[in-house]
Amino acid sequence: MVGIGWVVVAAAVAGAVAGVQGQAAGRAVLAGVDHVPVAVRDLRQAGETYRRLGFVLKPGTPHANGISNLHAKFPDGTEIELITVPRATDALTTTYVEHLKQGDGPASLAFHAPDQAVAAQMFPREHPARRYIFFGGLNRSPTDRPEHFQHPNTAESLVSVWLAADDFSAERDLLRRSNVPIATEDAFVPRLVSAPVVRFERSSVVLLPASHQRVAGRRIVGATVAVRSLGGAAQALRAGGIPPQALTTVSHVKSVFVSPDAAHGWWIEFREK
Repeated sequence: MVGIGWVVVAAAVAGAVAGVQGQAAGRAVLAGVDHVPVAVRDLRQAGETYRRLGFVLKPGTPHANGISNLHAKFPDGTEIELITVPRATDALTTTYVEHLKQGDGPASLAFHAPDQAVAAQMFPREHPARRYIFFGGLNRSPTDRPEHFQHPNTAESLVSVWLAADDFSAERDLLRRSNVPIATEDAFVPRLVSAPVVRFERSSVVLLPASHQRVAGRRIVGATVAVRSLGGAAQALRAGGIPPQALTTVSHVKSVFVSPDAAHGWWIEFREK
C-alpha cells in the first residue's frame, strides 16, 4: 500500500513514465484527496475519541496480516481511517509498528486516482513521494449505509490535508507531472500563514514548513473536514467533552480546530461549507 524506502527514481523508469504520461494526457491522473490512515496504538480508545469528536465510525473488515481499522466515511468517498496492528507480520505492518514507536498519528496519504493503474505506472514505488503517498479509488462500499454518514458533527467531506517539510521536491514532482496547480495562498493552520496550496477541483493540500511537524519526520500534520453546520460541529465537540482549540472567521469562512492532543496526533479543522 505504501512504499517504505526513499529512493531516487531510476533512470530506466523515465522512458516508461513518459509513455504513460502521453497516454494520460487530458485526463486527471490525481483528482484530489482520497483518505488518510491514522495509525493508533489502541483502536478501541481512539474510536471512542473520534466518536467524541462527533464522527460515526464504521467497523473495518479483519485483515489476514492482523490490521484492524475503523472508518469515518463521507458521502463523496473520502474518509479518515483509524488503523492499528498488533505486531509486524509483513512489510506494511512493519511500517505501522515503526511509525507507532513515536506515538499515534497520520501515517500515509491516499490521493484519488481515477485510473490507479496509470498512476502506479507514472509513479512507481521507487518514486520518493511514494514513501508515504499511495493511490485510492474513493472508499465507497456496498455495505455503506445512510447511518454511516450521519455524523453528529455534520461532517460531509475530507477537503484538505496539511503537509509539513522543508523539502517538497518529491511531492512537487508528483503533482507537476499530474498537472495539478500550486499557488501561494493564505491558510489557517490554525494561525494565519502564507503557504503553497495545491488545488484540486474539490480538495486541496497545504505545504507548510517543517517547523509545523509535531513529530520530526512526520509530514502529515493536519486535515480539514467540511461540515454543514459549524454550530453542529461545536455542539458535538462540547457534548464529547472536547473543547475547540481555536475559532476563525475569514472571508465568511468559519472554522473550529481540534488540537493534535485531542485527535491522536494531528490537527483537525471543521470548516463550514
